[in-house]
Amino acid sequence: MDKLRALRYFKRVAELCSFTAVAEEFDVPASSISRRVRDLEHSLGIELLQRSTRQVEVTELGKLYYSMIGEAIRQLEQADELVSQTFEAPSGLVRISCLPSYGEQHLTPLLEQFAQRYPDIVFDLHYSDDLTQLGKDPVDIAIRGGYAPDEHVIAKRLSKNEFSLTASPEYLSSLKQEFPLNKQAIESANALQYRGPKGPIDWHYFNGNYWEPIELTTHLISNNGKALLAAALNHRGMFCVPSWSVCEHIDSGELVEVPTEGKVSVSPGGDIGIFLLYERSKYQIPKIKLCVDFIYSNLGKL
Repeated sequence: MDKLRALRYFKRVAELCSFTAVAEEFDVPASSISRRVRDLEHSLGIELLQRSTRQVEVTELGKLYYSMIGEAIRQLEQADELVSQTFEAPSGLVRISCLPSYGEQHLTPLLEQFAQRYPDIVFDLHYSDDLTQLGKDPVDIAIRGGYAPDEHVIAKRLSKNEFSLTASPEYLSSLKQEFPLNKQAIESANALQYRGPKGPIDWHYFNGNYWEPIELTTHLISNNGKALLAAALNHRGMFCVPSWSVCEHIDSGELVEVPTEGKVSVSPGGDIGIFLLYERSKYQIPKIKLCVDFIYSNLGKL
């Protein structure tokens, strides 16, 4: 039995609870994954997984075994990759997870420049708002918005992530309201609301003393920033967005920041930003280091 291969398969099955998903990741039949893990169980004399026709669950002994082998496998894989690239030009796969709007506007054009310099490095880009656990999910680098994560990763700030209430001048004219808008006027206007992984994201209003929720009159909900932007440009309402995502439209005059009596945001209080996340141990691998440094040296100026 190739025990290292079996351990790698078991580790991912324990994380994904699916033979099919692991088979797709390793590009082998699901039966091969199951057989290798079964051989591992026989060699240990214990049951690591409970299988049924609908799901796969890790046993208590399986969870203990996973906790003991997980870090060792990760370190071994990183050591293999580090040594293999020491005497040759950086090459191979770099997996990046990034929030969609930021990725489309800033990361994609930048990586095109990177590819010109290092054509042997291949990117696997995953644009999603879903949170990523470095060291557990198959991701080398993550770019996320919010607060600096409280976990064992390196977090470099790329930019601020300040939100502003934005709309077209034509829509604001149609409101027949006095400016700056108070909380009640904001609540009566059409809201274009973003849907995050946990549902529509609420807005909050700072009244001078504390933040309070805004009772939105929602006109459109979408998890796609382009859809909300298109609606705003078509004078259908106003939305609360990161300033970096609409700066070109602000400069052109197609959109303006809505004058309000109190500040409006989706993240009341605290210092939030866009962060570049990676594991310290992976930074030693040439392809990861090159990519991290290139992204930070360029996007860190935003």
